[in-house]
Amino acid sequence: MGFSEIYGVSFLSIILLISITVIYGTVDSNLNNILSANDDHAYYLLQKSKENFTIQYEGIDSGIVNLTVINNGNIFEDSSKWTVIFEGDVINNPVIETTYMEPLSRTQVYIETIYNSSTIDDKRVVVSGEFGTTFTKIIDVS
Repeated sequence: MGFSEIYGVSFLSIILLISITVIYGTVDSNLNNILSANDDHAYYLLQKSKENFTIQYEGIDSGIVNLTVINNGNIFEDSSKWTVIFEGDVINNPVIETTYMEPLSRTQVYIETIYNSSTIDDKRVVVSGEFGTTFTKIIDVS
């Protein structure tokens, strides 16, 4: 074996080791990202399964709809992360009395609308919780 053969084999071995190290680092980093995202997804699915609201229509006064949302689930809810939809329109700034709801507690939600007590019948309100579970109430005045 000559000098050039030893040099060539050594050079290729070093290049191979460097390539394997780079590939291992990339795969390890991506695998950690995938596993972390999977854990987050499982956590949100578990929390979503624990969300449980009841929506009650309390009345309407001067175009302001008054709803009571009861947290029947067993998790704390951040009501600032809720989405409220009234008759197909997303309400940008609903007035919600409490920011954090503990289990088995209730809060008032006020929605400004163009309807009055005679035209509000059969309108639909949807509240989407912090983890994405949706709860629907069809308003029945009678």
